[in-house]
This record gives sequence, C-alpha cells and structure tokens, in this order.
Amino acid sequence: MKTVCLFCASMNGINSNYKKEANKIGDILLKHNYSLLYGGGALGLMGIAAKSANKKGVKIISVFPEYLDEPDIIFSEYQKVIRTKNIVNRKKKMIQLSDIFVCLPGGIGTLDEITEVLSSAALGEHKKPIFLINTNNFWEPFVNLLNHMERNKFIRTNGDKNIKFSSLKNLFVVNNLEELSLHKKFNSI
Repeated sequence: MKTVCLFCASMNGINSNYKKEANKIGDILLKHNYSLLYGGGALGLMGIAAKSANKKGVKIISVFPEYLDEPDIIFSEYQKVIRTKNIVNRKKKMIQLSDIFVCLPGGIGTLDEITEVLSSAALGEHKKPIFLINTNNFWEPFVNLLNHMERNKFIRTNGDKNIKFSSLKNLFVVNNLEELSLHKKFNSI
C-alpha cells in the first residue's frame, strides 16, 4: 500500500471550496488503495480530510510533535501514531514515510512543509511526486514566485555540473482532487 502525505491547514479558510475539496480526500485514497499520512490535526482542513479518510476506511497515520498531543487538537481515529520531539523531526519523518505528497491550501506551516519537500527533492534526497491542489487558484501566487525564481536563475531546471537535480521536476499543479486522481504520476507510484 502506497502512502500519500497530505499537507494542509489547521484552519478552514475563507472559501467553502477549500473544505469541500478536503472532504473528497477519503474517496480518492480509497479508490487508489492509498493510506493517508498527515499532521494529525482534528482542526480545519486537516480534520476534514482525516474524517473523510476515516469514514471511507482508509488507513490513517498521524505524525505530530508530542507537545500538540491534546484531545482538542489531535484527531483520535488513526491506525498508527508517530509522536516526534518537534516540528522539524515531524517533517523529516513525514518525508521519509511518504510515497506521494499532496498539498491542499494552507498557511505558514503548509508553506514550510511544501518548500521542505521541494528543497529536499532539489538536492536529490527523493524523487517522489509533489502535487499542489490549486483550489480556487490558491497556489497561483506561489507558482508565480517559483516561475519568477526560475526565470531569474535561482532554480535549477535541469541540474548542472554541481547539483544534478532539478528543483521542480517532480512538482505538478492540478486544479482539484479529481484531476489528481487521473494524473499519471499519482497512478504510477
């Protein structure tokens, strides 16, 4: 069974489409027989996604810092839990255990997680597919920034004599989870 690491907000956001999209994750994971690995939250989009996966019988792996282990914060219906000392160790463990990364809208924590995954791919630490779910064009400013960095030669597109890897080779932007479900890289892992 392959494991999808989901990054997303511990808040709902302003647009109801964010919640609707998070609520579809259970169907997508069940369809592909993938497990869910995520930050363990019961709040916001994380909680909605976890409840969706749980409702469909998808295996849930929660990874969270021990200092967040509170009943009002952590979703309790998981099959496996991994407590870490801090957020840095949490990200490291999530990257290590995942086969695919999926990123719904989120805030600073979500941005930190997705840039960590992109930078570790840029250094050749993994070749796992990374998907931004661009609900309501949420990720458009980030994608524009990446394109700006690439145009200004701060992102390797093909690698070079020093570093053989491309930062964005494994990054895919899709509009919704249905599009993700049909994507070749999501299905070929």
